[in-house]
Amino acid sequence: MHDPFYDLFPLREDPKIESGKTALLTIDMQYLDAHRDGWVGRVAKAAGLEDALEPRWCAIDASLPKIRAVQDAFRAAGQEVIHVNVAYRTDDGRDAGLAFMPSADLQPVEKDERDDDLLPEVDRQGDEMVFSKTSSSAFSSTDIEMVLRRMHIEHLVVTGIVTEGCVELTARDAADRGFRVTLVEDACSASTPEAHDDAIQRMTDGGFIAARSAADVIAEVKEMSA
Repeated sequence: MHDPFYDLFPLREDPKIESGKTALLTIDMQYLDAHRDGWVGRVAKAAGLEDALEPRWCAIDASLPKIRAVQDAFRAAGQEVIHVNVAYRTDDGRDAGLAFMPSADLQPVEKDERDDDLLPEVDRQGDEMVFSKTSSSAFSSTDIEMVLRRMHIEHLVVTGIVTEGCVELTARDAADRGFRVTLVEDACSASTPEAHDDAIQRMTDGGFIAARSAADVIAEVKEMSA
């Protein structure tokens, strides 16, 4: 739902992708929550709710090639590709806090070693950085802001899951800290199309966060590198 407050002010222009000032973030594309056989999928299976998450897996399947295409465009242009995943210091995730994870005694399925791994389709290459978080926002439990400042990054292009959760919290935190933010809307996904669309609308209302398609972002990156 649009807030008419924003009609009082001129709409912001979408941020440009500038060489050396822009980084790509791929959020939580790991077995834990982005694969049918990961922890979230195993929890759903144990609860007899596999069908409830089928739209989630289908949306992830559709977004994977677009995420990879954006990653490859950034790589070809020599721009930073950064990954964010969820990884705990403890077996039961008690270090994450109740705002992000259920308490240890409520976890119905144990995690395994593969859950922390990024999906092979969108895995890191070379010395690309991975920031492991124990919170919804990457800015709350990692040193990503300090690293981005050191590299003089001003603009973050965001992909990953879920749109209304870790993607939104990370994007909003980045905007609050003065970074320009662009969501690649067809390279993000949620458990339902409605949740995805609602989050995109909320985040872009007023123009604080931009939303563009993977094709548009790739075209601009290629134009910049040319």
